[in-house]
Amino acid sequence: MAVDTQGYVSADGHVVEPADLWTTRMDKRFRDRAPRVEAREDADYYIIDGLTPFPVGLEGATMEDKLAGNIETMASRHADTRPGAWDPQQRLLDQDLDHVRAEVIYAGAFGLQFFTLQDAEYQREAMRVYNDWLSEFCAAAPDRLLGAGLLPVRGPLEWACEEAERCAKQGLRTLTIPADVPDRSYVTSDYERLWSTLEDIGLPVATHSGTGTAEEFYSKYNRMGTGMAVVEMKMFQPMRGLVDLLWSAAPQRYSKLRFVIAEGGVGWIASMLGFMDHWWNDHRHWMEPKLDEKPSTYFKRQFWATFEDDRAGIQTRDIIGVDRLMWGADYPHTEGTFPRSVEQVAKDFAGVPEGEVYQMVAGNAAQLYGLDQ
Repeated sequence: MAVDTQGYVSADGHVVEPADLWTTRMDKRFRDRAPRVEAREDADYYIIDGLTPFPVGLEGATMEDKLAGNIETMASRHADTRPGAWDPQQRLLDQDLDHVRAEVIYAGAFGLQFFTLQDAEYQREAMRVYNDWLSEFCAAAPDRLLGAGLLPVRGPLEWACEEAERCAKQGLRTLTIPADVPDRSYVTSDYERLWSTLEDIGLPVATHSGTGTAEEFYSKYNRMGTGMAVVEMKMFQPMRGLVDLLWSAAPQRYSKLRFVIAEGGVGWIASMLGFMDHWWNDHRHWMEPKLDEKPSTYFKRQFWATFEDDRAGIQTRDIIGVDRLMWGADYPHTEGTFPRSVEQVAKDFAGVPEGEVYQMVAGNAAQLYGLDQ
């Protein structure tokens, strides 16, 4: 298998937000309860008003333990984070080290938690600060650092429309909505103005694993145990996001919308689409909202999905559609492939035709995000 000589396009990467980002930039109304990092005896914690403190770990700092072959705890110090997680120049060096020429960059575990906030004004302001900083980060290399802005969905959805337009003007390249919205399902008519606005803006709209509007991160860990909580956030939430969006009929009504299911793996998608198509075939005459075509038709027209090392998904690519799949390194998270992405890609894509490998590790993402191919 030949390796793309220009470099991969990672469709899923992250930042680790600076510890003082919100304490220095948030509106004064919220400054005394701004999101911050707090040092405790056992570890550093993310402190977000209204949420349970969450230990820093499984991100940039713990990556160094992974590289040393020794991850024993989530207890970490924020200052030990790999510099490329928040310094764009160091990020470019790490991209070069890992044969990556461009990268879609989502929030870290700090920012992704904002979707569970109940205070709508607080959520809006926290996301505004993050989006401003991310646009500055990505401005260092706009064709290599492709930022994913956060959209506030707790309050009036007009706020989300306004923030989407602001993100686009700032040069961000995709927009993030929560994957799991049990309290305000995408099937409801609430979102019509948002879908219309997002279609007009034209940027891809992403749901990322670990994003929901109900139960917070650390509550899941405490209630389910670590293993089950990780599966819930990294697989079940993306599944619910895909199903909710497909059954909502939004892709049918807004045919130019483009959706990304990020960091949920792809090995389950073929089975899920088959199940949904079966139900559509048998029950489409009475189901609401009404879909004119099979769910898989909308997926293959308007959806993409990212994965890291998902051999099962690669094996089902003919069912899902090779042009729907995008590899991601998930830098700087421990489940990612940095700095051995070349070796991992060679292993996972063994036996796959070279043209299809290129599509999944570079071409599909380059086309979706408007990069040179």
